[in-house]
Amino acid sequence: MKRIVWMLLAVLLVACSGEGEKKKVLVSSKGLPSELLLVVDKAAWNSDLQDSINGIVKAQVPGLMQVEELFRVTRILSHDYEATHTTFHTKLFVKVDKTLDKPLMGTRRNEHAKPQVELVVAAPSIDVLREYLMLNSDRIKEILLEAQIDKRVELLRKKYSKKVDDDLKEVLGMSVRAPENMKATKKGENFLWGGTNLLEKDLNLVVYTYDWHGEDLQNVGRYVEVRDSVMKHNIPGSHEGQWMQTVREKEKGNPIVECAERVINGRKVMEARGLWEMRNGALGGPFVSLSRVDTVARKVIVGEGFVYSPSTEKRDLVRQMEAVLRTLK
Repeated sequence: MKRIVWMLLAVLLVACSGEGEKKKVLVSSKGLPSELLLVVDKAAWNSDLQDSINGIVKAQVPGLMQVEELFRVTRILSHDYEATHTTFHTKLFVKVDKTLDKPLMGTRRNEHAKPQVELVVAAPSIDVLREYLMLNSDRIKEILLEAQIDKRVELLRKKYSKKVDDDLKEVLGMSVRAPENMKATKKGENFLWGGTNLLEKDLNLVVYTYDWHGEDLQNVGRYVEVRDSVMKHNIPGSHEGQWMQTVREKEKGNPIVECAERVINGRKVMEARGLWEMRNGALGGPFVSLSRVDTVARKVIVGEGFVYSPSTEKRDLVRQMEAVLRTLK
């Protein structure tokens, strides 16, 4: 229903503090993991704008060995949007409105359910909207991906592994919300591993610290050097000469790792994505990590999630571990 969509857009584009409003009791948002509800005008979808939209919502997940799309997209046309869709956890509305003077983008959170993000992108013409989507594609993906993480964090706060949390408090004085089925742990010096020990969809968490001497965390070479040293010492294979290491290019030997500075929960962190393998073994998979500096203790704190699941898609598994890392305190 167009009226519903544009009432939503009008609210999103007005700055509102919310003071004096009564607090609403919100239901838990619905939708499958990584599912995105895309609501788009029929005319826009039947134009070449469809390619621009798909370029965002069907972009490849970074840091995986195989091609997987960012989202599991459920698309409906604007006139089919109704009350049953209001509690979806992640929504993207794309609209052409000739009455607008310029393109607009607005975000509303936790309006009908919790956690929930509703993102509206609108422009006066298809040409303007296409250009706006291209210029803001990274920001749009970031907003939608954050919504996916928020949904998983909410679930982790309700059910989590007390074993991993207690052991992390003992070893490093920190707290984390790991999946409830992560019951195995291994303690080391300034190091903790927790895992599910499954043959498929195996989730693993490592948290460790090392001394900081003022170096830039985005130094990929230094990051991999420390990571490989920590993993070699703490995560050996089942046979002599086996241990976990970062995958490198065959020709030049450069580590296959992407690093970027992010701001998460108000803190600057270094996010790294890459691939791991068992040296002299057949195991491997993707990993994601967050590193930040404790300037008081002069330590770098690293939380990493890595996945082993050779026969399944890994997008949702890695995203689950990203959510775990957001709960690290």
